[in-house]
Parts: sequence; C-alpha cells; structure tokens
Amino acid sequence: MVVTSGGFFKLRELVAGECKEIGEPLDLESFVRFVDAQGPQKAPRISKYDAAFAKQLVKKS
Repeated sequence: MVVTSGGFFKLRELVAGECKEIGEPLDLESFVRFVDAQGPQKAPRISKYDAAFAKQLVKKS
C-alpha cells in the first residue's frame, strides 16, 4: 500500500523484485472497498428465524 502526496491510496505487489501496481489511486473509502473485494468473500450469517421468514415469503408468491 502506498499513499500519494494527494492523499490517494495505491495497492502494489512485489513480484520477482519488481513492483506491480494493482488498480488505480483511490480515496480511502473506495480503497477499503477495493481491498476487501480482493480477498475471499464471507458468506452472510443467516439465523434460523431469518431462514424461516424467507421460506414463508417464497410460499406466498
């Protein structure tokens, strides 16, 4: 991760001794969303009550 003089963030990867830029310079919020999207995504937790409610909604339509 690199911070530019303008306050933007860049993501870099070191491959075989050479820096490779991943993406473009982004502001903080956009950079966090970009980095979170790079890794494995977590499945949202669903309680048994939410699952039962969703099941009832499917039956009615």
